[in-house]
Amino acid sequence: MSRRLDELFSPLGKEAPRIEIHGIAWDSRRVKPGDLFFALPGTKHDGHEFIPQAVEKGAAAVAGERPLQSLRVPYIQVEDSREAMARVAAAFFGYPTRKLTAIGVTGTDGKTTVVHILGQLLPECEILTTIRVEREGLSCVTTPEAPEIQRLAAEAVSRGRRFFVLEASSIGLAQKRLLGTEFRCAIFTNLSRDHLDFHKTLEAYLTAKLALFEMLPEEGIAVVNAESPYAERILSHTVARSISYGIATGDVKAEAIEERAWNLRFELITPEGRANVSLPFPGLFNLENALAAAAQAWALGFPLRRIAERLAGASLPAGRLERLRSRRGAWVVVDYAHTPRALEAVLQLLRPRARSLFVVFGAPGESDTGKRPLMGKTVGIYADLAIVTTDNPKTEDPAVIAAQIARGLEEVRAAYEIKLERKEAIRRALELAGPGDIVLVAGKGHERYQLIGTHKFPHSDVEQLLFLGCRAES
Repeated sequence: MSRRLDELFSPLGKEAPRIEIHGIAWDSRRVKPGDLFFALPGTKHDGHEFIPQAVEKGAAAVAGERPLQSLRVPYIQVEDSREAMARVAAAFFGYPTRKLTAIGVTGTDGKTTVVHILGQLLPECEILTTIRVEREGLSCVTTPEAPEIQRLAAEAVSRGRRFFVLEASSIGLAQKRLLGTEFRCAIFTNLSRDHLDFHKTLEAYLTAKLALFEMLPEEGIAVVNAESPYAERILSHTVARSISYGIATGDVKAEAIEERAWNLRFELITPEGRANVSLPFPGLFNLENALAAAAQAWALGFPLRRIAERLAGASLPAGRLERLRSRRGAWVVVDYAHTPRALEAVLQLLRPRARSLFVVFGAPGESDTGKRPLMGKTVGIYADLAIVTTDNPKTEDPAVIAAQIARGLEEVRAAYEIKLERKEAIRRALELAGPGDIVLVAGKGHERYQLIGTHKFPHSDVEQLLFLGCRAES
């Protein structure tokens, strides 16, 4: 694939020479001959410093925000490198989301599950989740950089997909990675404290999420959790028609809820009718996620009966309430919960099902330090024993992170141990738990690595549990 540089920048009101560009790059280490390199300013590194390396590797042109001279390839100065890259990427790949129904899902918790379920409700649907980002080695954690999003959308078009559903993280929105993606629909799940290391305030965090709804056209659809205190704020920032959902209130809701051991039944209520649903996984928070997906599918015109049938056969993403059985007969649950709200939701589900509840968890480094004692307090309220361990400490001291978590545990006088080696923390919990007990291993879910220092080390909670003699359960 190739595009002319002047045609790519013309919509931005920028002049550029008439040369062929074969790709878009933002990491100088991955530049290929013929690429257009975007110099992105960052918190740790400034891409302008790596322009010489990009040119040395064969970049055919460079775009950046600083005035530059004496560059041997064409240089286009732009006001905002990230915005320019996003818009150029959409043009380079032929504006693929114009040929798809693009749906963005945002919120503190539940994004991956909602996208995953929606992918099972809609036909010819391409999904992009945190799990896929990791599996395919894409940039960033949840929402990739704009050129990758546009490439994946273009590939979805070439495979005959009709829908493209992706997680829209607050950081991805704030960094303009989703500009150029022409959304028709957006879903808001909930909002609680997270990522304040980046956003600084909850208001700024919310503002980032509002951007997704501001992108919707008048003929678009905004699906909002009616039970969130931020629902009205979200809807005030969109011209799209709105659909609300919630367990007890909303256009789409649930009645006659019957919780069972590891599944639940309910009656799905919509403005056009109702249908009985047998959901093959438990938890009111998962019911909420299923309702979000159902509301979106219904708003798109899919029959209620078909939605109910597909929900009955739906699955959760990897690392979400993934169950195993230990050698000693305890249930072991692996879950990605890594915020106080998500932890509380899972703990409320498991507490009444457990004779004794053991929780292995930590908090990531180089992130919101204020949520660490809150996580500790939340676990301490529900667990019989908390085992604090590492969870991607990065360049922070794991012992310092653990001590900050422990403050919350001590506030509620909870029993806890600190075992910084995650494998040993898991082993310790398995040694203590027996028949009727539950061990929750929280925080990493599907992840297959630990970020320690500046290196990524192989680690999977599920694989470690299997190594220690646990067996997977359906």
